[in-house]
Amino acid sequence: MENSTTNKDHTGLAKPKFRLLHLESGTGNQQLCATIHVKHIDIAAANGYICLSYVWGTEISTEHIKVDEKEISIHESLLICLRHIRKPHDTCSLVYTWLGAPPNHIPTTGNPFQLIQHFSDNKHYHELAGYYKANSGQICFGENSEFNDLWDRFMLVANSTWFTRSWTVQEAVLSPNPVLCYGNWRSSLDMLISARRNRKCHTLNETQCCKNSLGAFPRFKITALDQFFLQIELIERYRQEYSLQDHPLYCQDTIRAFPELTHRPFYEIVLAFSNRVCMEPRDRIFSVLAMAQSLIMKSYRPNYSTELTDVYTEVFKLMLQETGNDYRCMIGPAFGSDHSNLPSWVPDFSVTIPLVEVEAVIRRISSFTLCEASGKKFGVLQIHGPELSVSGRWLDTISTVGSLLPTVNIPAEELKIILMNWGKNCQNIVGTCREASARMALSRVICASKIADGVSLYGRHHGWRQINTSDLPSVEEWSQFLGGDVWSLQEKYRGAFEIASTGRCFYATKNGKMGLCYPQVKTGDQVWVLKNANSPFVLRNVDRGSSNSQLYRFIGDCYLDGIIDEEVVKAMKEGSCITLV
Repeated sequence: MENSTTNKDHTGLAKPKFRLLHLESGTGNQQLCATIHVKHIDIAAANGYICLSYVWGTEISTEHIKVDEKEISIHESLLICLRHIRKPHDTCSLVYTWLGAPPNHIPTTGNPFQLIQHFSDNKHYHELAGYYKANSGQICFGENSEFNDLWDRFMLVANSTWFTRSWTVQEAVLSPNPVLCYGNWRSSLDMLISARRNRKCHTLNETQCCKNSLGAFPRFKITALDQFFLQIELIERYRQEYSLQDHPLYCQDTIRAFPELTHRPFYEIVLAFSNRVCMEPRDRIFSVLAMAQSLIMKSYRPNYSTELTDVYTEVFKLMLQETGNDYRCMIGPAFGSDHSNLPSWVPDFSVTIPLVEVEAVIRRISSFTLCEASGKKFGVLQIHGPELSVSGRWLDTISTVGSLLPTVNIPAEELKIILMNWGKNCQNIVGTCREASARMALSRVICASKIADGVSLYGRHHGWRQINTSDLPSVEEWSQFLGGDVWSLQEKYRGAFEIASTGRCFYATKNGKMGLCYPQVKTGDQVWVLKNANSPFVLRNVDRGSSNSQLYRFIGDCYLDGIIDEEVVKAMKEGSCITLV
């Protein structure tokens, strides 16, 4: 207890000191007793301590915890959690993250981590309960009681609110040895990471040993597994920033939105976990601030008394400063908000972005270098209070906005209706009698004319290249796809379609071009390229009644077919200085 103080000295803590709760030993329903001390972080690290993450809930316990001889009220979930990790005699030395399973949902039998352990042990899909081989030799799958029990226990973990809360991210990322708790069961985060890697390897390696088995597995359960392990992958990417290179799970080649930078910008960090929720909208920023890696962002101090719009604006200005005013920070679906007093060019960070769309946006940013639309010949970005002065060129005006594709993992009939809408809008431009041309045009647009190059994370464009005619779906594949079967597409093209189109709408312009945009885009909005921006953006004229108005609202990034090579843009009129408000 040396170099520590009591709770009367807990005001005005200076780095690198922090508060520690010392939980006294006890068993069962004995009252929880603890003392609070302030310690130097290095001394605390040498002695070891628990980093506790749990889901707060709303119920206040009728029992009290005694802290420094004073009884205080705590939430029911925290009471349960502290009793659970308290030991009769010894001090806990591991770092815990608590999945927040309420008592009436804790399984009495069966390990909820068993399915995850299956993949962590490097086992094949066909070794799961429910698989069998038909007389024809084909691998088949049928749900049975054993598999359903295994799956139900896995879903207890997958549906845990721990995976939806913003504040739990930093504990998982920054803690050196996280252990996840569910009821009386334990799992290390490293086990979940190895399970994710092994599962991916079994379906995407050279032999694709589990490809046929995966084909027999229910699609909606594949989607559930994909969603769960994507959560783990996002956490894993950021843990790599703090892992030693000799760690058995260390991997340098993880997806980066800004692959040429030596650190992950704070915009990427906030975006990566924007699917998570919090009761206080400022916590979209504050909950992951400890993960900021640059001095610019580390110098920012959270203040809950600051107006929400001022917090978002100030932080986004720092994000731009951190990246040298890189337009990649302006890629994403949270711009163009109608939030009062929030500039349109500042993201509304309170927006919850679906997980599949988060990953799609991150990969769009990583492929940004494929385009060279602006030619980098004009203007400089300048911030003046709530206004952003930019230089750019008008390209076209949007005449039609089609249906939204929320995700490719929707029922076949829903996907079919959306594709029919997109196809009809495409034919209105190409011509109803030119079926082959319409198929080629639409198949290029919905993948944004880019595809994985087979050498992911390496090379000039970090895993992407412009699409070739040979990459496009065959007539048969396209026909099945238009019927709602996304799995009829080849793997590379299907992945490109998912990344480009998720969370976007098909649109057409007055000059007969096509592209993809966010659902907040309206007819009459304009497509522009901006100085140093490698792809186009949608802007909305503030005063549409005046042809001389230079005030615009920033709606978001978009894809416009044919506007990749800067030579196309050079043929257009000179750039204009405009103001985004």
